[in-house]
Amino acid sequence: MVTNGVLLVWLFTMSVGAFMFGTVSRFGAPPEAIRNSRLPAPALLSHPALAGSAFAAWLGFVITDNRAWAWVAVGLLAVAICLGAFLFVRTGKPEHLVLAEERDEIAGDPVRVPYKVAEHEIPRPVIYTHGIFAAVTFALALLVALGVVD
Repeated sequence: MVTNGVLLVWLFTMSVGAFMFGTVSRFGAPPEAIRNSRLPAPALLSHPALAGSAFAAWLGFVITDNRAWAWVAVGLLAVAICLGAFLFVRTGKPEHLVLAEERDEIAGDPVRVPYKVAEHEIPRPVIYTHGIFAAVTFALALLVALGVVD
């Protein structure tokens, strides 16, 4: 019963993550609408890849009932969550601290102005929801892998 619940919670978490990834990457947007990001590309790509691999391992556990697959899923998910925490910290940096240097149009002097980055377009409740559900997913998967619940 809990095993199937993990699947549902995991699918919801991945859906919210896909929304955030689409917001940051701006797929299909015209070139002038694309903004830079402070998020490192390897982490931005590895996080969903690891989470997806963990989900595939969890499906292997559900299909075969072999606990080794559950432990593989928990291990991959732990690494994905660590990367997600890193991305969260980088995303949470306040906008006013991200500065770009521009030139004053009249005097030509350098001026530091706030710089909008792509990750600041993700609504904060979406980020928090993704993190909370990722933690719940991990906790449930760990409990199932340990054999505490079925």
